[in-house]
Amino acid sequence: MTPSRNPSTSRPGFSLVEVTLAIGIVGVAVLSLVGILGSTFQQVDDIMQTNRALSGVTRLVAALDSPRSIIYHQSGDTTGLALNSQYIQQGISALDPNPTTQPAPNFDIAYRLLSQAKNTDAAVWLYVYERKVVTATSDFSGTTYALSSNPSIMEVASADGNGKNFTAIGASARNVIGTPMRVRLTISKLLNGQRYQINATTGEPDTPTFTPGSSDLPVAPSDYALAYLPVVAEFFPHDYTNFDVFKTRSDKPILVQNIIISR
Repeated sequence: MTPSRNPSTSRPGFSLVEVTLAIGIVGVAVLSLVGILGSTFQQVDDIMQTNRALSGVTRLVAALDSPRSIIYHQSGDTTGLALNSQYIQQGISALDPNPTTQPAPNFDIAYRLLSQAKNTDAAVWLYVYERKVVTATSDFSGTTYALSSNPSIMEVASADGNGKNFTAIGASARNVIGTPMRVRLTISKLLNGQRYQINATTGEPDTPTFTPGSSDLPVAPSDYALAYLPVVAEFFPHDYTNFDVFKTRSDKPILVQNIIISR
């Protein structure tokens, strides 16, 4: 008698349903990995941008304490270091009306620059960036520079002389490294309720108090009653967008800093 054979337990292949499920599982895993990596890369970029803004805060504070160090970008925004050597009090003469006979104190220059920035519509915009000291033209002229002989510095600049625009061409002319920061400066709410104006008759602070967003500070620094001027600095990565475009956008700043400018 011939013994019966066991039926074969081998399978000829996977069914269409199994293949479809496997592809779906792999697809979901890939999408999850891409999402995780994308979120990680975004977090890394945010941290890098914040660190860049933090490094700019120190330089901005120093520039507002000594505003004669603020560069004034001239019309065209294409001039290199040799031709673009104006500073803000030279480009905006009202900041220092009598520079030869009666140079204005640093506080007066900063006050005249910022005192009318009562809200975001009237904000003052400055740019903070890192640049190499040697100009781009010199870099490709054939001269060999050791790394130590071409250091980088942080620079604060006003683009009011170029329609408030800091362009990619201007950044190239300044030999900018990385992403510049544009900074929106407005008067801080820390002035809320303060008697801010000197009474011309008594020489004492007048009765009206400061209301954020609506009160106008005195035009003349001598009529300002307080020994300090608080401002809010909001840092945004600068993407070389035209000023008329980005000034009305509702972008979220990557860093907000209160700065006190003392007399």
